[in-house]
Amino acid sequence: MTAATRGPQLSRLILPAIIWIFAMLGFAAGVQAACPGENLVRSAAACFAAAKRANSAAAFSAAISRYADVNSLALYALGPYRKSLPASRRAAYLSQTRAYMGRFMKKHAHRIVQTNLKVVSCSGDIIKTSNGEREISWRVSGGRIRDVGSGGIWLVVQMRSKFVGIIRRGGGNIQAIFDMID
Repeated sequence: MTAATRGPQLSRLILPAIIWIFAMLGFAAGVQAACPGENLVRSAAACFAAAKRANSAAAFSAAISRYADVNSLALYALGPYRKSLPASRRAAYLSQTRAYMGRFMKKHAHRIVQTNLKVVSCSGDIIKTSNGEREISWRVSGGRIRDVGSGGIWLVVQMRSKFVGIIRRGGGNIQAIFDMID
């Protein structure tokens, strides 16, 4: 083989190799998440689906703890009564709220949990997903799920409204929420 014939043979090998490399780079880029937080949402949805299959409130509580900032959500839910929560009861409140959220998720799993999840859009900290039947919006920041909404109703806002209402009907006594979440 002479230098003159080796050049065309190498170019026939190199050109497809270069095309293949660019194709693989493009494929790899396509596999990555389309928006920040998408992988978190997909992982959380898969974990919630597993908890639904297990029909377990404890599995939902574990999933919520893994993917959401439960402490912040639970404290936010107290609204203006947060300052009424004694420091000595804070750990119990957080634990009981986590368990309450797990029971709530188990009870409403048929409406909340999505399988065959498709990301519809991403805008700011909101990721919208659909399973073909229902669209769910996920508010994501700091690597955690901050809220979940569907049909214009956001879970954290509803939880705060419910908790504040219960405490208010209990005469402002924080014990009313403990009685409800226990």
